[in-house]
Amino acid sequence: MLLVEEADYNLLGRDLIVALGINLIVRNSQIMVSIYKLTREDEDKINPKVWHTGKEAGKLAMEPISIEIERPEDPIRVRQYPIPLEGRRGLKPIIEDLIKKGILEPCMSRHNTPILAIKKGDGNYRLVQDLRAINERTRTRFPVVANPYTLLNRISPEDTWYSVIDLKDAFWTCPLAEGSRDFFAFQWEDPDTNRKQQLRWASLPQGFVDSPNLFGQALEQLLSQFSPRKGTKILQYVDDLLVAGETEEGVRECTIDLLNFLGEKGLKVAKQKLQFTESGVKYLGHWLVKGKKKLDPARIAGIIELPPPKTKREVRQLLGLLGYCRQWIEGYSEKAKFLYEKLTAEKIKWTEQDDKELEQLKGALVTAPVLSLPDINKKFQLFVNVGNHTAHGVLTQEWAGDRKPVGYLSKLLDPVSRGWPTCLQAIVAVALLVEEAKKITFGAPITVYTPHNVRTVLQQKAEKWLMDARLLKYEAILLHAPELELKTTQASNPAGFLFGEASSEPIHNCTDLIELQTKIREDLEDEELEEGEKWFVDGSARVIEGKRKSGYAIIDGKTGEVVKSGPLGTSWSAQACELYAVLQALKELKGKIGTIFTDSKYAFGVVHTFGKIWEERGLVNTRGKGLIHEDLIRQILKAVREPKAIAVVYVKSHQAGLQFRIPGNNLADQEARKAALLTLDTLDSRTENPREFSPHPTEKEIEDFKKIGGILVNGKWKLTDGRELIPKAYARTILKRLHAQTHWGTQALAEQFLKFFGCKGIFELAKQEVQSCLVCQKINKSKVRHSALGERPLAYRPFGRIQVDFTVTQNR
Repeated sequence: MLLVEEADYNLLGRDLIVALGINLIVRNSQIMVSIYKLTREDEDKINPKVWHTGKEAGKLAMEPISIEIERPEDPIRVRQYPIPLEGRRGLKPIIEDLIKKGILEPCMSRHNTPILAIKKGDGNYRLVQDLRAINERTRTRFPVVANPYTLLNRISPEDTWYSVIDLKDAFWTCPLAEGSRDFFAFQWEDPDTNRKQQLRWASLPQGFVDSPNLFGQALEQLLSQFSPRKGTKILQYVDDLLVAGETEEGVRECTIDLLNFLGEKGLKVAKQKLQFTESGVKYLGHWLVKGKKKLDPARIAGIIELPPPKTKREVRQLLGLLGYCRQWIEGYSEKAKFLYEKLTAEKIKWTEQDDKELEQLKGALVTAPVLSLPDINKKFQLFVNVGNHTAHGVLTQEWAGDRKPVGYLSKLLDPVSRGWPTCLQAIVAVALLVEEAKKITFGAPITVYTPHNVRTVLQQKAEKWLMDARLLKYEAILLHAPELELKTTQASNPAGFLFGEASSEPIHNCTDLIELQTKIREDLEDEELEEGEKWFVDGSARVIEGKRKSGYAIIDGKTGEVVKSGPLGTSWSAQACELYAVLQALKELKGKIGTIFTDSKYAFGVVHTFGKIWEERGLVNTRGKGLIHEDLIRQILKAVREPKAIAVVYVKSHQAGLQFRIPGNNLADQEARKAALLTLDTLDSRTENPREFSPHPTEKEIEDFKKIGGILVNGKWKLTDGRELIPKAYARTILKRLHAQTHWGTQALAEQFLKFFGCKGIFELAKQEVQSCLVCQKINKSKVRHSALGERPLAYRPFGRIQVDFTVTQNR
């Protein structure tokens, strides 16, 4: 027996090794022994052409692949990096072998990209070409590659025997078209003769952006000609093949047939990496063991050893590694939320709290459970709950009377739904996780368990919160899917669901809870009261002769008389006018009983849905930023508590008919338009005047004041130089008044403001004010340069663009 460390196969004694069923490999001067099930009898049935021996390369009989790049007339030229002499000597036998096999060939190309000599752990070198410049300009095909996230779902728990085939140098089996080879040229300097020459790839190179996709499609077309034996199935991910089946004999025979097929087609297999007919194999970073899957310990160890990220790129790399394992981590989205927030920050600031959260995430990875492989012929159970703006759940199947987890699912809610009551968030959570579960179930029946009565909420309460597009989407996913069944459970977490009993009795009434979470006062109604005043309100904002005209009106529905109306400032939007009209009506009804009719969905929503949640949140949106009409909303939430009894009712605008609501609403609209045409004595004297609204900074703004050295003096926040610190909402008011009088530009407006006040982000506010001014936009029209017809494009090098013209002169 003769073993050589540099050889990939044993030179002598191979018959004895095969007879013993072992494999001997020399690495780092040590003998490594591995046992495999490929017996002498099995090997006799396999065509020897399929084994990689190092003497010849595999080659597919297919049409050469053509590559297209952007601007092919402009050569791609990147200078060769200096390679140490030791590295060139390590690459020389590799390059000579590739030339001998026809994978590399000499050339004289206009293109050139550098190569590198990468030293491996065993002391040998690997040839790597930096193809980033080529990849950037390649016109890539649409990727048709299997999703590793869902690929293994095609295996059922009954498939307990497996074989894994790793194709050797798979990309090099695909020939390149003659016209595409020059793109992949590189410079090579012989370490012994110092002779420089260009070489190019005659086959699909490694490191090329389209190589996995192109080879994967070629192999998939090839495998379509192969029929696996009954009871077995074949999975393909690029160049990794998995044979799975219920019986050991069936998988063995199918694997032998497949190896012979691959050998006949010109592909090579590394025998040392072959996992032949085993009950447990490693595939795509997972261990498949007797119908179950678990994470590869080596993958877990690699993630655990990673240091805390210092850059956004490292954060993305960490999220990529962890995201691949998310099915094994309960509540992954919530646990990894702090990493996603790092990507939105300007700079990475790693704190002790981040260290703790990262360790918790790694700890969840270490204790990752073993998941059952899904059986699409059986019903699935999906438990879903929502908390901390995150949908989390577990997908299970019953097996021998127990629920076995198939995968842990989690998703972050979108910013809009994060502001909804919890029971409404449950609709979004269930819809998100049902769509995620379908990637695993492939249309099999699913029973969804949740602590919330999703069906009732969606049918009775959702229309007040959801736009029509969202409502239709969630109804289609949750109510009109024949394979989906919605049930309630008292379990509030995956553990309680897995090991407890599902109950049909919810632990709370979702309808009552939504009312409690959204009603500003218990007796607030959204339908007309039988007694009291009946008032219609409306606001108007139009541009007439280049100037915005805004106003509001309150109409008595019983008499048709105007209760109150008036003009508003030129900077008022239609939405603000609507809110102001509701506010004035609420103030007039203080201590009285009345019904207010409005055709503004936004104003109706402030009173009945969003208002209380915004109030409890500190009048900021889900992203922590102040509301646009913060002062108006604050006053409405205060004023709605003052009437003895109140109802705010929504009516559709611009309707025709004689019903009580239609003429009243139309009259309010007409009076608001008339009021907008009146002259305002004092500019913006309503609502946005300091006498009407005092500056009330939010808690976040107070924190910002402290950071820039603000001091609280007699109830006002001031800087050390005496200037008063102003909240953003109030700063907008001052900027509007100042700009309306002067029409200054952004710089002058901000500088004038800063002479007397201080405010964070004042330049951005000034810019928004200038851009919203119709007068300024008409005068200061931005000049956009458009390319004239027939204009010559720029040339990037001499003779890169050539224009030919001619003229004809008549003979006289």
